[in-house]
Amino acid sequence: MAVTKREFLKRLGLGGAGLVGGAALADEYVPTKNRLPPGSIGDPDSPNFGKNIFPLDHTMEDGPSCMLKDGKVFQPAREIPIFHETDVVVVGGGPAGFAAAIAAARQGVKVALVERYGSLGGLFTNGMVLIMLCTSIKEDGKYRLVTSGLAREFADRAKALGPYAYLESRAGETDRTKRHWQPTVDPEAAKYLMDRMVEESKIDMFFHSWGVDTVQDGNKILGVVFESKQGRQAILAKQVVDCSGDGDVLFAAGGDYRQITHGIGHVVRLGNMDRITAKHPPKGADGKFKPGKWPLRSNEGNPATWWGNTGTGPKGNGLDVRELTAAEIGFRKEWWEHVAAMRQEPGWEQVFIANTCSQIGPRVTRLVAAEAVIDRAEYRKGVRPADTIGVFGEDGRHKTPLYVPYRQLLPKGVENLLCAGRMLGAPDTCDTFRLICPCFVTGEAAGVAAALCAKSGVAPRALSPAMLQTALQRAGVCLG
Repeated sequence: MAVTKREFLKRLGLGGAGLVGGAALADEYVPTKNRLPPGSIGDPDSPNFGKNIFPLDHTMEDGPSCMLKDGKVFQPAREIPIFHETDVVVVGGGPAGFAAAIAAARQGVKVALVERYGSLGGLFTNGMVLIMLCTSIKEDGKYRLVTSGLAREFADRAKALGPYAYLESRAGETDRTKRHWQPTVDPEAAKYLMDRMVEESKIDMFFHSWGVDTVQDGNKILGVVFESKQGRQAILAKQVVDCSGDGDVLFAAGGDYRQITHGIGHVVRLGNMDRITAKHPPKGADGKFKPGKWPLRSNEGNPATWWGNTGTGPKGNGLDVRELTAAEIGFRKEWWEHVAAMRQEPGWEQVFIANTCSQIGPRVTRLVAAEAVIDRAEYRKGVRPADTIGVFGEDGRHKTPLYVPYRQLLPKGVENLLCAGRMLGAPDTCDTFRLICPCFVTGEAAGVAAALCAKSGVAPRALSPAMLQTALQRAGVCLG
């Protein structure tokens, strides 16, 4: 016979005593074999599943629908419910947004983080861009680590998860002064670790929530509007950080930006790499190597997997849904057919597609019209801004370090908004700004700045760069 928890404890002599903290006991069902709990409307022949099925009152109210008038679609005005209030809200949970939220919370303010997917990491995890670049600069024949702060803490904690979660560098070198440190982190390990760090920081985390609009008083942002299965709702905040990757909050706020095309990337992981017996790529009848990638070993911590893509991908507008759709379909087709052909070659018989990325990778779409945007030519002259908030090391193509000014995080014409991540930089520097470690760096700076502004009641444009630099250095960030 089914009993409630109250009745169950009564029979034990505990009566209706409250739980720890004084909470009263609810009539929670204590399962018994092969029976549905009272009130369940599930299948009585399958109580293991049916025990979870109960009727609910509607949790949402639908407003007036859009109208078609004279060939145009109009949306009637409707009230947007206030879902949450906080000191700092960060939109986008990629490396920049993750770092911004953690950094802000560590300054002692209340933080909310809004992410459209069901996990953190963005293109680092869901896009499977696993390598952390731009960590060091070479001086006097040795590498000096300039990636520090949250990026280094994250990498070190990932390393502690074990060899399947982390690969120190492609060269296997542990002395970070001899080689350019560029670790690879397993995407599932990164998701797990990011969840843990967000929980530790007591951040209000909201997955499956897509930032779609802003709440404004003139050009001053008072919060953001997000869309989810619960409809459109608002989060009010003292400061907002846009880490959406595409400048979605900036766009909704009416901020200025430059839109560009770029390669649209898509990453694949191959499985059974530890079972590859071939010693070199196969050759065709013409004696030349066959086209496509033919990896001979793993390139990440897990010896059974290899990650990569076929190049930069097609040039496209990463804000165009038709182009994104075509890129997704084309990439999956290309790799499925390539791997099917690989299995026909001696030594590759057991290779298979372990997974393709769940988040497609437009490298850059919008570039923020910030208070300071420094191009590559200026950096080659040795520019080191007085308001530097972080440093990017060598990116593989360029040896000149990039010293990033605080003004790069400040969009023109919009107040109470800071920007971080791959929406920063000039057209000839954006391929450095968009990489994983640079996103950590700009995100951490934006988060600390937002927290300082929220606590002091000043606008980001009025924040003292020296105060921000002091707080960043206390957090272990390298500024020079």
